[in-house]
Amino acid sequence: MSENRQLPGWVGGCIGAFMALTFLGMGLFVILTSFGVIPAPDENFHAPRIIVAAAGLVFFLAGFLMLMGVIFSAEELRLPVMQWIQFLLVLAVMTAFSGLFVWTGFGPGERAFQTSTTLGPVTTYGQGSESTGRILFGGFGLLCGLGTAWYAYAQTKNLINGNYKSIFDRNS
Repeated sequence: MSENRQLPGWVGGCIGAFMALTFLGMGLFVILTSFGVIPAPDENFHAPRIIVAAAGLVFFLAGFLMLMGVIFSAEELRLPVMQWIQFLLVLAVMTAFSGLFVWTGFGPGERAFQTSTTLGPVTTYGQGSESTGRILFGGFGLLCGLGTAWYAYAQTKNLINGNYKSIFDRNS
């Protein structure tokens, strides 16, 4: 007869902390590289350094949010100040993420897009059209931007009215 055994709670905390620190480290590495603290040749950058920093910021802040979930209890995460911090961090992640796609679609300079199609065991690769790539990335970026604006409006209203739920709440 098979018996389901639960792991101790500290195991999940260690795994969560490891994942959070991994994301924090990756994001920090990209941010420090984009600002020249960690040297990298300029020819390795195919976007302005601030755009590369925004990509690193997405990972860094996501890791920070994960670390908050590991460090603080559910009750602490429901405190109004913690809800505002969560809101602002999520808003920053969403803004940076949207900005990456908007810049790819509408930013200056040439772009090179690649395509790949897989059908069973056969995969084909090709060069994508610059205009199609810009439309797809820019359109997705605009949709993400609209979602970010909606999130900012709706959650600010919820925070002011006391209806905001912690992003770590498991109860619906």
